[in-house]
Amino acid sequence: MVVRNEEKYIEDLLESIMNQDFPQDRYEVIVVDGESNDRTPEIIEAFQQRYPGRIHFLSNPRRTLATGWNIGIQHSEGEYVIRVDGHSQIPANFLSSTYRVAQRVPEASCVGGIVETKGTGFWGEVNAYVYSHPFGVGNSKFRTTKTDWEGYVDTVPYAAYKREIFDEVGYFDENLKRNEDLEMHSRIRRNGGSFFLSTAIRSTYFVRNTLCAFLKKSYSDGKWTIVASKQGMDVLRWRHYIPLIVVLMSIILGAASFFSPVALISLFALIGIYIVLLVGSSWGIVKEKGWKAFFPCMMSFFLLHFSRGFGSAASFLSKQYWRGDRDRVHEEGQYDGKVTNVAR
Repeated sequence: MVVRNEEKYIEDLLESIMNQDFPQDRYEVIVVDGESNDRTPEIIEAFQQRYPGRIHFLSNPRRTLATGWNIGIQHSEGEYVIRVDGHSQIPANFLSSTYRVAQRVPEASCVGGIVETKGTGFWGEVNAYVYSHPFGVGNSKFRTTKTDWEGYVDTVPYAAYKREIFDEVGYFDENLKRNEDLEMHSRIRRNGGSFFLSTAIRSTYFVRNTLCAFLKKSYSDGKWTIVASKQGMDVLRWRHYIPLIVVLMSIILGAASFFSPVALISLFALIGIYIVLLVGSSWGIVKEKGWKAFFPCMMSFFLLHFSRGFGSAASFLSKQYWRGDRDRVHEEGQYDGKVTNVAR
């Protein structure tokens, strides 16, 4: 687990991790904290006292996810390494279900399952609906699959990685503040690896519960998705480019409409198509939450798409996209530095 300021979720998550139906002596628990300034370290230390010798508590001075994952991976000893998000929850059979699937498809490099998105409060529930709908997240099977299914996909969340994968393709790129898993997974695919998803493996993700936090995350996801794409054409899938394309088309057609009737008609056609899709996709929430959630749902879809699209467009103006001195951790091996290996 790589965490920072997760006091709202980490206690329940650690409780479920420590009480899996998997044999206790066959899995280790490593928590890497990014210098939290809330009660997160206090809660972790309390669990260390309750479960002596079970939890390895490490510090991540750089605070980013990629660095945290690398610290945890290098301190791990298991046959598989499983990433669990601090903003999530897992059932008691998470490890046993993952292990059974991994043993059933030994040729897969990584196995994972589906994620049920939840939120608390009005906006949290609206945002959870948006994050579970194809109009919001495209063809992400791990977010949208509702029936029993399993098969090979392009990526899986909270994956169980074969340990040898990291020897073959390296660690997570510490220059990426987000979407480091997309870049890592592209290297695994280029190396001939594969990802297997099964609905037998389930977890819960807690979406941001305010529009401000929702916007901030979406914008940042858009920006770092494009930054990650510099590492190869196969890093992203078509769903990652759609928000950027829509935003760029809107800007271009909007500017051109002052000079061209064709551009103006095209702009109105694009807006019309989007509104139809927006209304149709938001209609389902009426059955769940009533009419009061209909227009907020439309707003949430719109903000998700355009904040992510503007974030993607803004990435081309960022120093992270253009700088050429990228000292990649999986190429240089500089991760062995003492600063990232601080035990708590």
